[in-house]
Amino acid sequence: MSAREVGLFPERGEQGAGDAVSRDTKLPPLDAHGHFDPQRASEELLASGCVLAGTLSPEEWDVASSRRDPFVAWGIGCHPRLPRAQAAFDPRRFRAFAEETAVISEIGLDAGSRVPIDVQLGTFREILEFVAETPRLVSIHSYAATGLVLDEFERRPIRVPILHWWTGSAAETRRAVELGCLFSVHSQVARRSVHHTAIPKDRLLVESDHGVNDPPAAIPCRIEWVEHLVSQHLKCQRSDVRALAWANLRRIVDEVGVRNLLPDGICRVLEWEE
Repeated sequence: MSAREVGLFPERGEQGAGDAVSRDTKLPPLDAHGHFDPQRASEELLASGCVLAGTLSPEEWDVASSRRDPFVAWGIGCHPRLPRAQAAFDPRRFRAFAEETAVISEIGLDAGSRVPIDVQLGTFREILEFVAETPRLVSIHSYAATGLVLDEFERRPIRVPILHWWTGSAAETRRAVELGCLFSVHSQVARRSVHHTAIPKDRLLVESDHGVNDPPAAIPCRIEWVEHLVSQHLKCQRSDVRALAWANLRRIVDEVGVRNLLPDGICRVLEWEE
C-alpha cells in the first residue's frame, strides 16, 4: 500500500491570499513527539501520519537506525526517567549514532525520576555539547524541572530547542521564548493559558506523545484533537494550525540544516509547502 493510498501525501487545495498559515491545504498530520516500537511493521506506520519518533535509549536506536520509513523520522534518545538508559549512556557512542539522524528526542531532566539529578545533568550536558556543535532537531523532556532545563540552555545555548509537554510557569515560558525555544503542545497541556498568552505562533508544534505500545493508527486522531484545542485559542481553523505546524517545522529544519537527514516522505511535504 502506498502513502498516497492511505492519504499521507498532500494534494493541493485552493490557496487564498496570505501566508502558509491561511492556506486551505490537505497536509498530513504532523506529530512532533511520539514513540513507536522499532519492531513495528512498516505498513502499520503508514497510518500514523508524519512523526518525529523518539527512541528511549541507544539500545532501542540500534534497532531503529536501520529502518527507512518514509514518513517517520527516527530519533535517538536517552530518557531521564529510565535508570538503565542513563546508566548505559556512552557519550562517544551517542555522538556516533546522532551523526546519522536529524532528530534527538526524549532527552532532558526529570525531577520525579529515580535517576539522581547529577547523573541526569551529566547525560544532558554531554548531549547539549554535541548539539551545540552539530545542530539537530531536539525534543526535550522537562518534567518538574523546567527551570533547571532553561538554566542548561543558558549555560550551553543550542539552536531552536523544542520543549515537549511544557508545563512551565508564565515567567518560565517567557524566558524559554527569549532563549529561542519552540513548544510541542500535547492535548493535556493545550488548555493551559501560557500556550495562548506567552508563546508566539511561530514557536508552536503539536504532539501526541504516542506510547510505544499504542496503535500507530491512533496518532492522526490525537493530533487532530490537539489542533482543535489550539485552534480555539488562536481563533482559526484546525487546518490553519496544521499548516502553521508544518511551516514552523520547515523553518527550523532549514535553520539547523538537517533536511538531508530526514526521510523522503517528510521532505516531499516540506518541499510541497514551499
